[in-house]
Formats: sequence, C-alpha cells, structure tokens
Amino acid sequence: MYKDNLKIRQYQLSDTAFIVKMINRDPFNLQKGITVDEFERYLDKPDAKSRENTFVAVVDNQIIGYISLSFASHLTGRKVDSYSAVDVDWRRKGLGTLLIEFILQHLNQYAHSVNQTIHFVLRVDSRTPGMLELAHLHGMVKRHELLILRNSEIDQAQVVPLPTNFSFRSPTHTDATAWASVYNAAFNGNKTTDSVVHEFGSSEFRPDLSLLALTIEGEPVAFISSKMVGGVGQIPTIAVKPSYQRLGLGKALLLEGLYRFKKAGANEITLSVNTANDKAIDLYEKNGFIHSSSRSYYFKTISPSDS
Repeated sequence: MYKDNLKIRQYQLSDTAFIVKMINRDPFNLQKGITVDEFERYLDKPDAKSRENTFVAVVDNQIIGYISLSFASHLTGRKVDSYSAVDVDWRRKGLGTLLIEFILQHLNQYAHSVNQTIHFVLRVDSRTPGMLELAHLHGMVKRHELLILRNSEIDQAQVVPLPTNFSFRSPTHTDATAWASVYNAAFNGNKTTDSVVHEFGSSEFRPDLSLLALTIEGEPVAFISSKMVGGVGQIPTIAVKPSYQRLGLGKALLLEGLYRFKKAGANEITLSVNTANDKAIDLYEKNGFIHSSSRSYYFKTISPSDS
C-alpha cells in the first residue's frame, strides 16, 4: 500500500521542475501554464511566507502531490490560501485527504506558536472530483462561489467609446500604489504596493493587455489585469472604485481587453465572477461569455486554543 511509503516533507529547490510538470498536466489547475521561473517567483511573493510553507508528497522518491500556503493579514488573525496539485495518475486514492490533514495539523501548530487565529481557505473546483467531499469531511464552511466563464467568440470583439472625461493607458511600476488602491477600494481588500510590484515583475504580466483607467485630472479609478497562457487569455481582475461604478467603465475595460486579446492571437478568454454579482454576470453574458464551471471557497477557522 502506497501510504506505507508516503512521506510529506518541506519543499526543496530541486522539486520545482517536478511540481510544475504536475501542475501543467492538470487541465483544471488554477496555475496551469506556470513556468519554473514563475513558480519560484510565486514562492517569494512579499509577506506570503509561501517558500517555508510549501510541502511535497513523495512515494519512492517520486513527487505525487504538493501543497503551498500563502499567508495574508486578516482583521482577526491570518488568512491562508492554499494551492495544490495531485498527480493525475494518483487521483482518487486518498492522497488529497492526507495532504489536507497534514496542512490542518501544520496550521494548528502555527496558530499555537504565533498565538493567532488562522482562516484557512480551500478552493473547490466543480470539475475536480473529490474536492467537495474533502471540504465537508473537514468541517469547512462555504463562504462564496465564483462562476468560471469563457468566451470563444474573440473574432467578434469590438472596442467601444470611453465614457466622457476618462482615458486608458497601460500600467507601469510607478502605478503600483494606485493599482493597489483601486483594488482595495473595489473589493475591500488589503493588496500592498509591494505585491503589485511583484505582480508587474512577472513574465506573465502583459502591459499591452492590462489597462488603467484615469479621470481627466489623472486620478486612477479602474483597471483590468490580463495575461495569456498559450492561446487562452485570462482576466484575473476588473476593478472599479465604488464612486465610479455604473458609468460604463467596466464595460469599456472589458471590451477593450477583448479586442486586445484578439490582436494578441487568443482563441478563448476566461474570467471568474462572484455568483452574487448579477450585474457583472449580465455584462459578461451580453458580451459572449458562457458558464463553464464554478469554484467555491470553503473556510475553516483555527484558533490557538484548538492546538
């Protein structure tokens, strides 16, 4: 039985190529298309503590799974997102359960050592068998759900006039603070300037596909971030400051983004949207996006006293 030979250990630099190959074999992995260099950059995201909190599952010197944690500040402790993969040849053999149990034990010890509450987040993709059962098995609570939408009608993309008194331009590193400010205002987030600089430094970052919207006075008030993985365009974020919403900026950013993807040679575009955001869903559906799958976010709170 493989469990007798299973070892879960901390990540080593020599593991990267094996992890990247495993991720890219999985058609539904959130990080599909990642390179060795990009995986290493991800581990060094400012203040995320990912490098020291990444682990691999090994059987007979073969890496068959991995899980990486990304820490962020939270009003009542630390929020911890997880990124993981189980090799496609090792699915449905209980490895996912073992990895989650290992991480929960690890986070229990961490919560106790720093005397902080941990809010662990598990992404459950509707296309990945067994993830929902894992979340329920470990008492996790669903907080929200994202629809994954796709658009394969890129040839029909057309630009629309900008709302009056606004302009678009590609962002530069000098816009990092403004970019973070727009994101935090739109989503009540805690993105930092350093994290945006790190994002802009990625080889996946495409200034020609990402746009910043500014008022006539030059104030940044909205943006779209985009990237290409092979022939697939991805839109991680469209953000508009609350006081500038319902002016048509979101639509203009989306359509300009689709047009630029078309020129860049994309054959499909994907994005995600909260199931509660009816207006955004309506906008996307009117512009050629259809429902592909969904991703639910399950949370588990771990307090120091749980250890």
